[in-house]
Amino acid sequence: MKKKKILFVFVLLALVIFPIQGKSQCKEFTETQVLPLLEDYVISGRYSAVKLYEGEEILIFKTLSKGISYRFIVKGDSDLPEQIEYSIEDWDGEKLYNNKSEDFKQVWDYECDKTQRIKIFVKVPAVSKDNTEPKRGCVTVLSGIKAS
Repeated sequence: MKKKKILFVFVLLALVIFPIQGKSQCKEFTETQVLPLLEDYVISGRYSAVKLYEGEEILIFKTLSKGISYRFIVKGDSDLPEQIEYSIEDWDGEKLYNNKSEDFKQVWDYECDKTQRIKIFVKVPAVSKDNTEPKRGCVTVLSGIKAS
């Protein structure tokens, strides 16, 4: 009976600790590797930092304000392929940017000429062989606004 209690406590602790560790790894990656890319921009609201597998995609919605200069950054950690693709569309589906046509740049600056809602599509390519487990790592998507 005592062994069952110890096992239960261990499993419970593992369930609590491991998700926190994953989030802290993405947070540390974002703070050390991604935020410096903002340079003279300041972070505009929340950012997304999630663990993704090769082949996974995410979609993020954001509202932009007229007359503001934005910097968008999409970056994956070293566990993932370097060529993470992202594209940005307006609400009507018109492409504003796709980094695939620019050698998978991680940073894109945009001067917003009208208030609009956008969609940010992010895709981690699947490059692992058929027999191997897909790699998993942190991907951060954030935007900044030009500091005045």
